[in-house]
Amino acid sequence: MEVTEEELTVHKIILEQGPIFVDEIKIHELIEYALPDTSWEQLQIILESLHSFGLVRKRQTHDERVLYQARTKEIAKKLQNLDEKEFEIYELIENSERKGIAKSEIQKLTKIVQSIVESSLKSMQDQQLVKEVKPKNKKLYMLFDIKPADESLSRLLYNNGEVDTLVVEALKTTCYSFIYHRSFPKDMDEDAVYHPGYTGYPTLSKILQCIIESKLIAEVEVEDADIRQILDVLIYEGKIIRIFSGAIPDSDTMDIMGTSHGSQEVYVARKQRAVGNAWTPTPCGRCPYFKDECTEDGEISPSNCVFYPQWLNRDPKEREKIPWTGELPPMDTSMYPRPK
Repeated sequence: MEVTEEELTVHKIILEQGPIFVDEIKIHELIEYALPDTSWEQLQIILESLHSFGLVRKRQTHDERVLYQARTKEIAKKLQNLDEKEFEIYELIENSERKGIAKSEIQKLTKIVQSIVESSLKSMQDQQLVKEVKPKNKKLYMLFDIKPADESLSRLLYNNGEVDTLVVEALKTTCYSFIYHRSFPKDMDEDAVYHPGYTGYPTLSKILQCIIESKLIAEVEVEDADIRQILDVLIYEGKIIRIFSGAIPDSDTMDIMGTSHGSQEVYVARKQRAVGNAWTPTPCGRCPYFKDECTEDGEISPSNCVFYPQWLNRDPKEREKIPWTGELPPMDTSMYPRPK
């Protein structure tokens, strides 16, 4: 039995989402253009088939949603050569992700005898499916193509057990600046936004490339998971948002009609507005007499205000800048002595 064209199409679309788990509802939405006539029941059959071929892994959440993550075809082909016990061991190592797992823990969780565990690990190491690492002199097993957690950027974010604010803030500033300058049209009104089909919003891989090229962190090799932590903080602070957008067309996402069906996560900046109101840019917004002493028929009144002429006589271009900078020209209060 071979993988069908429909199954390969679904696998490709899940693979395009990167190293994240995607739920069934989202997958159904993503395949709408490539396989418009696929029902929910048909999708379930396709996903189950992909899982049996080792092309996807699945995980169930506490609310009973099923999530899927794609494996590469190369990995799936190697998994086809594993027997049932070897595959059980592989999945256990895979689920340990960057933490890794000790051989004793594998034996405890799988109930497989030591000799079979050892031979299975040796076989998978030979096939470059898993590898042996020794962080802090403890032998662990993890997938071949990922790095241990203590070799990641995460350890640089802490200094003596406390968050290293200098490193974190430097990364946040660089990421936000990179995203901001790709989120809004240049030399246009400040409220201008890109059209709905715009494909220039930065992806996680583009942001990672920016951090690497900036040489901001030179001590370790920075990875996707590291920068995602920083982006999650920016999302929490309300500075950026994460959305799904149409992928930039390329040979892998274009069909024979020239239509792109790819979809990917991108990041968009949110503009930080200055706090103020309609009065802020005018003299009344900062007048020391406005609230309590300025009245229509009083000694201080709008009709004899001395601050407005000061403001209106400024260069119009300077006045236009006031709403954006929050700065007003100095007020000469000596011209308007406080009444006794």
